[in-house]
Amino acid sequence: LRHRRALVSLPAARAPRAYPTAFALLLAMYPAASHRTHAAFAAPYAPFAGRALRNSPRGCAFTPPVLSSRLGVGSPGSRRTQGAFGVVRMMSDARKKVVFLGTPEVAAQSLRRLIDASRADGAVFELSAVVSNPPSKSGRKKQLQASPVQALAEAEGIPVLTPTGLLKKYEDSAEFLEQMRELAPDLCITAAYGQFLPKSFLSIPKCGTLNIHPSLLPQFRGASPVPRALEAGVEVTGVTVLFTVFEMDAGPIVGQAELVLSGDEKADELLPLLFDQGSDLLLQVLPDVFSGEKKQHGEGCVMQDDAAATHAAKMSKEEGELWFTENAMYAHNKVRAFAGWPGTTAEFVINSMEPDEEKIKVKIVTTRVRRKVGGAVLGVHQISCDDTTNTLVITCDDGSQLDVIEIQPPGKKAMDAKSFWNGMRGRRVERARVPWSPGALPVGSLK
Repeated sequence: LRHRRALVSLPAARAPRAYPTAFALLLAMYPAASHRTHAAFAAPYAPFAGRALRNSPRGCAFTPPVLSSRLGVGSPGSRRTQGAFGVVRMMSDARKKVVFLGTPEVAAQSLRRLIDASRADGAVFELSAVVSNPPSKSGRKKQLQASPVQALAEAEGIPVLTPTGLLKKYEDSAEFLEQMRELAPDLCITAAYGQFLPKSFLSIPKCGTLNIHPSLLPQFRGASPVPRALEAGVEVTGVTVLFTVFEMDAGPIVGQAELVLSGDEKADELLPLLFDQGSDLLLQVLPDVFSGEKKQHGEGCVMQDDAAATHAAKMSKEEGELWFTENAMYAHNKVRAFAGWPGTTAEFVINSMEPDEEKIKVKIVTTRVRRKVGGAVLGVHQISCDDTTNTLVITCDDGSQLDVIEIQPPGKKAMDAKSFWNGMRGRRVERARVPWSPGALPVGSLK
């Protein structure tokens, strides 16, 4: 270590081989050398540091005075764990070890909040690792891309694990679970992770596993809580932080927060808001979880009423079809619920019964209810344009009316309804004719 300046100046390829023990200790002492403190680069040399530290007298001259959280190199007499990345971790500050599991952008939003909180003065926890789904092919070139959560964690120097799955059928599941046991986290936090958590995983963290769920449980348990809540026309939704148990979304509730809806929110807009609200709630309840005031077995928590539970089934593309045989409120809520993916589509007929008749499938992007009730008006398929509101007016089979504000024709970008109407150049537009049905009215839609 007397030659630390020389070590820093050595090429990266030579320094570890020349002085493995000193190099590992140097990384712990001088984390400013960022190109050499990345866990993936330094991990192979950390065992040298661990062996040197275990064989050294307490208070020796080369005990690292600075902890590199990314390397986790320990010091004599500290609590050590030979972790998932082959590094020796130091927990002399007694901070709780947290592992975060998530995949999409909304989960990265929550991870960002946890990173900031873990690095604030007086933080009671550290992010020891992040778990995300493996990189997947996306874009026109179908290139492998890391998930938003993985990208953020790597940018912040946090070790990342990307197991294919946690169940036994996945080849890397056993290795991943062993890595988690070696890491020995105090708490795991999930946010839209997208993988089933088996009992073998749930038994690892000492304080349990917390989940951010964007609904007011026990309502809308399942894969699509936000779309199903909007489809049902609820006026109040919210977010729940709960302990994860083997049964889906059925664990003890640690905290809840409500959000009153205006009636026009879309799923792709509402989801980030709920996860932001859930991140606030999570940070509020963490001290109670770490102190043991709220426990994974239910102590200090609110137990769910299974009899009041509703299920939020995964969405399918076929569900996004609109035929306007239902009430306009039902159609409007479906447009809100299926915004983003898979979207809602409708079949229009141009110049029906004419030689140049054309059928097109359009995407209905934004709507509002023009008239809630009106009585059965069978046979009204004509679509008109209201020049005052610049909307397409569609009459449903029960006489209710829907205003279409934004629409996306095939092969084109979304546009306002007036632009679409002008593009028809005076041709008649109708909704496709299908057999009549009594339709469906969401609860409370006719208030």
